[in-house]
Amino acid sequence: MQLLKLAIAFTASLLFLGCTSQPPQTQSPPTPTQSTPTLDTTTLKAAIEELEMLQIKLKSGINPSTYAHLIRNTLPIVERASGEAKAVAAMKSAMAGHQLALKFWQCDRQEGYYKLHECRGKALSGIFAKYPDIKAQAKVDIKNTQPTKISTQVNQEGMLQRIWEKTNADTQTAKRVLAPSPTPQAQQL
Repeated sequence: MQLLKLAIAFTASLLFLGCTSQPPQTQSPPTPTQSTPTLDTTTLKAAIEELEMLQIKLKSGINPSTYAHLIRNTLPIVERASGEAKAVAAMKSAMAGHQLALKFWQCDRQEGYYKLHECRGKALSGIFAKYPDIKAQAKVDIKNTQPTKISTQVNQEGMLQRIWEKTNADTQTAKRVLAPSPTPQAQQL
């Protein structure tokens, strides 16, 4: 009888312990928000803000030396920027466009037709490589000009405006990638 009481007590204790203890928890796979590290967008935001300020100053009117100074100050901020790859690429593309515009704009400081022609030719080759659509438009604008003289026939103000439109578009792309507009479904909530 004592053996039976002992067996019942032992079985009851096993059942009691089995009911109160929890099986080992398996880790659930991380959710997408857990596995994706949060990017520090501070440097990217700062660079985009600098590029936007550059665009504002261009609209208000600046000279080539002020433009060069602004680019020199903005370039290190752009180079340090990190974050969303698409935004960084768009922002760096905008900066490259500004550098090309500056090179082209500074050519008008050259004295003499040949120096101007040579400087503009080099600057335009970089611009046309980056922006093939600007090259096509420039050729349309100067239909009857010999190809070797395209650099002296291109309208400076028109060329700069086209480049700045591209740099502004790149800056806005970077800004949209960084802070996308809400979807229509999210706006209804």
